[in-house]
Amino acid sequence: MNIELYDKIKNLYLKYHKEKTWNHVKNVAEKAKKLAIRYHLDIEKCIIAALLHDISAILSPDDMYKYAKELGYQIDPSEEKYHFLLHQRISKEITYDYFHIKDEDILSAIECHTTLKKEMNDYDKIIFLTDKLAWDQGGIPPYYQQLKNAVNISLDKGCYWFISYQFETHQLLMPHTWLLEAYEKLKQTNEGK
Repeated sequence: MNIELYDKIKNLYLKYHKEKTWNHVKNVAEKAKKLAIRYHLDIEKCIIAALLHDISAILSPDDMYKYAKELGYQIDPSEEKYHFLLHQRISKEITYDYFHIKDEDILSAIECHTTLKKEMNDYDKIIFLTDKLAWDQGGIPPYYQQLKNAVNISLDKGCYWFISYQFETHQLLMPHTWLLEAYEKLKQTNEGK
């Protein structure tokens, strides 16, 4: 990928003292590159989306909420209650406005990396999955091997497995509408397989 863009992304994270987030997105990018190769997707698009998916960490959740209001977003009830859920959509805005990236695959993957969405493509799925495989909590996620096994079958299987896991372990404070729609769609393609 373009070293100038890489440095610009890195510098923005570090300018706001988001070293931990920068390390997380670099790990996501490494995993996204591997999945891009495996599933024959554009490697550079996956790396750029991975590096920028959490760029809104430079803002507080309350500032994200104000920004979303200014942009005239329709705010999901889950985002209304938990402003940090807006970070995926605000990261897309920063990617477009500040980094001037207009590629729809990159923007879409950033926009739904926490929740997915009903009309999802393989770039969306890769960033969603690699964000979970390279989680930002330190150490190895408790679900790592099971999710990796599901991803090795297919991207759809991985996404379906992870959302099911979130429901089964009561990890969703308040499910986002996009997540519920994505889950219904994935359920149709995964049941009976």
